[in-house]
Amino acid sequence: MANPTEHKETGGITGAMHQAGSAVSSVAGSATTAVASGLESLAGTIRDNTPHEGMLGTASQTVANTLESGGRYLKDHSPADMFNDVTDMIRKNPMTALMLGMGVGFLLARMMKR
Repeated sequence: MANPTEHKETGGITGAMHQAGSAVSSVAGSATTAVASGLESLAGTIRDNTPHEGMLGTASQTVANTLESGGRYLKDHSPADMFNDVTDMIRKNPMTALMLGMGVGFLLARMMKR
């Protein structure tokens, strides 16, 4: 038979873990909302301060649209949704994910040397 104090301690730890998880989730949600607003603001700045015609205009509009789309994605999805999307992408493209990870690791190693 289990000791009643062990059960209380385990329940306390579990409750603390749930509270910590909720706090992290809340902070992550706030951070993604702030980044989303920043991306959308940057998209507006690009639209306002770059040419609207020609090749440069087309490129700047494409960048602005992509930033705006990224901002909407961040606002519309929770961190758990984003994690699931990344996991699905890695499952569908494992070699690409491996090469990207190696490239990021190489760049980080180069930056740490300096």
